[in-house]
Amino acid sequence: MEPLDYLVALRRHWIVILVLTALGVGGGALLAANTEPTYEARSSVLLTPSPGVATHELGEVGNYMNYQIHSYAELTNSRVVLDEVARDVDLPYGVDVLADRVGAQVPVNTSIINITVTDTDRGRASQVANSVAAHLVTAVEDAAPKPEADSTTLDLRTVARAVTPQDPVAPRLELHLAGGGALGLFLGVLLAVARHALLRARLAQGSSRPGPGAEAGPRGATPGAGSSTPAAGGPAPAAGPTGREPAGRPELQGARP
Repeated sequence: MEPLDYLVALRRHWIVILVLTALGVGGGALLAANTEPTYEARSSVLLTPSPGVATHELGEVGNYMNYQIHSYAELTNSRVVLDEVARDVDLPYGVDVLADRVGAQVPVNTSIINITVTDTDRGRASQVANSVAAHLVTAVEDAAPKPEADSTTLDLRTVARAVTPQDPVAPRLELHLAGGGALGLFLGVLLAVARHALLRARLAQGSSRPGPGAEAGPRGATPGAGSSTPAAGGPAPAAGPTGREPAGRPELQGARP
């Protein structure tokens, strides 16, 4: 098919494309309406060195903090923290499911751990986020070695408490509508091109067939047609005056002496 054929297919089947696109948009809206909303709550903890750090120790302390902050972020999903959270908050699921709903990210060049919790209940999402931050601080304090005299220590504390989210993060209605419409449009264009190509193939096959009498052979010819032998019972050719073959044309015969 040439590019012009695609345009012809779209023009001839635009109603099919429009109907399938509308059905796709409607399907996306229906899917979004039947999906349980999910809410996300966030809390943050900050890692700082103990007061009184000497200026010449800032570089070394900074490197140590950069290493420790990622270790503390990994501790967020540990059983040490989540078991305590499960005791604080009335959860309808177990710790393993909770671990999949809790996340921790460390922004680049910062000493902050952002804790995110997703849940189908907006109030429970904020409670879990605050509980994770509090028990993470406790777990770090319990795991840290006892500081020696004049040694630098690190302090982890909550700097942002989670608030109850108002809007769900999923499902996103606009994304469902766009995705459904795009799928319907794709199917409509595909169907239009396929139908147009099938129609062209049928027309090409019909035009290549021979006509009704093209294959008729000598079946209808009379016996002996085109032969000089007369048919049985037919009149014999007229003989000349002497009983021989008919005389030729006068102009072709020579003058008699």
